Amino acid sequence: MQNSKLIDLLQRLSLKERKQLQIFIHCNLFNTNQKVKDLSTIILTQINDKQGVKFNSNTISHLLEPDLSYNERRFNNFLSKLLQLVYQFLSMQRFQQQASWQQAALLHELTERDAQRHIKAALHKWELIDGKEDQRGMNYHLSVANRNDYQDRFELEQNNRRYHPFLQRQSDQLDLAYLVEKLRIACDMQSRNTIIQATYHCHLLPEIKALLEQQDRYLQHPNIKTYWHCLRMLEQPQTKNYQLFKDLLQKHSICFSKGELRTLYQYSLNFSIKKINSGDSSFYQEIFALYQVMLEKELLLVGNQLSQWSFKNIVTTSIRLKAFDWAAEFMDQFQHKLAPEEQFNALSYNLAALSYAQGDYRSALQHLQHVEFTDSSYHLGAKIIQLKSYYELEEEEAFLSLIAAFRKYIKRNKQISAYRKTANAHFIQLAKELFQLKIKVKLQDKSALRQWRQIKLKLDQSAPVANKDWLEKNVKIFAKQLLG
Repeated sequence: MQNSKLIDLLQRLSLKERKQLQIFIHCNLFNTNQKVKDLSTIILTQINDKQGVKFNSNTISHLLEPDLSYNERRFNNFLSKLLQLVYQFLSMQRFQQQASWQQAALLHELTERDAQRHIKAALHKWELIDGKEDQRGMNYHLSVANRNDYQDRFELEQNNRRYHPFLQRQSDQLDLAYLVEKLRIACDMQSRNTIIQATYHCHLLPEIKALLEQQDRYLQHPNIKTYWHCLRMLEQPQTKNYQLFKDLLQKHSICFSKGELRTLYQYSLNFSIKKINSGDSSFYQEIFALYQVMLEKELLLVGNQLSQWSFKNIVTTSIRLKAFDWAAEFMDQFQHKLAPEEQFNALSYNLAALSYAQGDYRSALQHLQHVEFTDSSYHLGAKIIQLKSYYELEEEEAFLSLIAAFRKYIKRNKQISAYRKTANAHFIQLAKELFQLKIKVKLQDKSALRQWRQIKLKLDQSAPVANKDWLEKNVKIFAKQLLG
């Protein structure tokens, strides 16, 4: 029972939601089964107490029915009924947040009952609700189309056979709903085709493109225009297309749901990352700005949690731009948004990265000393920080020992791709040779210049290479020392 779907779902609710759920379950309108009411009280009380209680079926069954022996089938039946009530509560909670859905349901019932005296007022209220809606995606246009359908039928019921605009509006709104959703899907398909080499094909997209190019009136709608230019950026990843899309996204962000905004900003991030990978380091500032906006709009939070990878990427970007104070403040502010089981490792790793960037190599090593990284990405990153710290501290024995351990880890770990194994193997070898060169330069060994040239040649010819910018920086340092 500890890992049951019911417990998992209840633990994902906020304290406020669990209190509302308790009221819902105890309402006879929705549930008349007293045993299910009692079961919900027992389980929710234990969850709210946060005592780390193990949800044992026998124990809870005894609390529920102390005079009866445990019957697995009977107990599971109670659990199943309770789970269905939780589902019903969540769906109703969502329904209550959507005023237009409520009006649509009301109009359906009023129409079924031929309650003509009530329909006009309900339609007017629905129109006011739609008028206050900022988000202009598919659901908005479908709501307006649905409302105009009811208005058209209402006019016909009044034997008003003259021309009225509702049928035309219904048709026009359905067109807008189709276009905005089709463009949204086209962007998603294009993105996936690029990133994961998928083979999605968006049917009728050529016809839609021709329509939008010929009839500019559709591009007057902010959602359609934004998705249109997003698609152009994804298909033709040029800076001018990116900038136009980003400007539209900033201008019309209020017109999109949080889920849509999260995806659209991710497209912007993907574009910027590609620019960096192609050698345009100026886009680090662009990524930094995008992350700041996404944090402000809470687009990086899913279930009120920040993923450890977003946390790491944000810190890495701010370090790259030497925004050290901002990085420290960010970690302090958002560490509690990480999943509890990820907080220690994520915070320790990123504090180590920040300490290293600030030149505090011993603090960097200290942050990593007692951390167990089970994920290969963290493990690789931690070893690289350790290796570079030993290099800067000139701790030869520790450096060479880590080199050997690092090689074994890469060779044996099956989670690491062949590409990353090669890139890190090249880095390890060149880092070792740089350390040897460092000793020779310090001892004024005459062979240092020859070894420097060999390292430079290997660095130019080796591909791929992890941490290439760090290697190039140190090669340049030795160039000044050896060549003057």
